[in-house]
Amino acid sequence: MEIVNTPQRKSKLGTLADAAALIPSGCTLTFGGIHSHNGPMALIREIIRSGTKNLKLIANVSAGMPADLLIGAGCVDTLTVCYVGLEHLGMAPRYREAAEQKRINIIDGDEIYYVLGLKAGALGLPFIPYPPGHEARDNPKYESTYKRTTDPYTGREVIVSPAIAPDVAIIHAAKADPYGNVVHLGSVVADALIAKASRFTIVTVEEIVTPESIQANPKNTTIPGHYIDMVVKVPYGSHPLSCHGVYNYDEAALINYRDMDIDLYLKEFVFDASDHRAYLEKFGIQRLLELRESI
Repeated sequence: MEIVNTPQRKSKLGTLADAAALIPSGCTLTFGGIHSHNGPMALIREIIRSGTKNLKLIANVSAGMPADLLIGAGCVDTLTVCYVGLEHLGMAPRYREAAEQKRINIIDGDEIYYVLGLKAGALGLPFIPYPPGHEARDNPKYESTYKRTTDPYTGREVIVSPAIAPDVAIIHAAKADPYGNVVHLGSVVADALIAKASRFTIVTVEEIVTPESIQANPKNTTIPGHYIDMVVKVPYGSHPLSCHGVYNYDEAALINYRDMDIDLYLKEFVFDASDHRAYLEKFGIQRLLELRESI
């Protein structure tokens, strides 16, 4: 048997600062997770510290604090959105205020706009057609990014919307190896889809595992490494949101965020906490451990 020598794989490990430097002002950015779960919060705080502005933000299918905080920090120019809120804790205050005051541009899609748009982006398609019945929904009536065209096979009118192909995707998960093979310990939601649709994907994780552990259980891999460009180890990188299978969300911290003046919040929890370690020290090891015990 002939032995073929192949180049050794290169590690994709980086730091939060490395990751934030790859997200320039004006780019199209999307993030993973859903509701109060698996949001890449540590990286979002680092993006704010770096002074990034004018982002074209693609909110996830049911977004919360990640989108709201970036809007409150003045980082967002345009938001593609299905929903931004804090679930049982009420409205997302900075998003609502920015929308009411028309400080940001809003592209108002629905869940299928987001999912089909990402699928089109992943396939390299320019747009995506909708199944019959979508014309009954309100979004195509009022959102100008929906268009109508003729089905060349049937001659009937069909609704279409543009592909979503973000410049950068940021995701948080439980584990990855140094080569970017990702393991979620719960729902993947659209994380794999945004990795496929985006030109560059960064994943922050609670733990870096060995390639051998990935190879031993290949079916546990939720996003293969060839879709990931950088891996950053960030324990509690989703706090105050949860990381499925690792720790629960910090409801008291979310309530504090909701009720606190945004400028004071940014000063205390983003800028005065000059890095992720300093941020975690504000909560203390006992509180963080209790979040692990409550899942």
